[in-house]
Amino acid sequence: MLDDSAIAAPLRPLYEDTDGPPYGFLQGLLMQPHCQAWCLIKGEQPVAAIWYQCIAERAELIDLRVLASERRQGFGRKLLWASLNELTEASTVELEVRTSNLPARALYQSLGFLTTGMRPAYYPTAKSREDAILMSLRLNNG
Repeated sequence: MLDDSAIAAPLRPLYEDTDGPPYGFLQGLLMQPHCQAWCLIKGEQPVAAIWYQCIAERAELIDLRVLASERRQGFGRKLLWASLNELTEASTVELEVRTSNLPARALYQSLGFLTTGMRPAYYPTAKSREDAILMSLRLNNG
């Protein structure tokens, strides 16, 4: 799990080239008691990071990122699977994902996440807005 010292400069490259919550926002989550975050290291370089807000039996996946140069190698799946196994207090994991993010949607579906709803025009885009798909996974904890 990440702490303030572990999240500093080494993870910045993960947040330079993708949409999603800004690095400063995610780093600020670490100050909250209900945040859990992990990163995956290859050699000495972080290649993926995942962030959750966990309250009672519900975990919300806030962000999952893989370094652009390391995508399509299974790092996102490995980190997501490992983090799900660490969420021992949670019975449900929820997330939202852009409708256009087909690789992420396929990853979540392959691990058993089900579509539970939609938020129309949720994400800003360069020209308009994009829908968010809501997904949920029931964990076998407890």
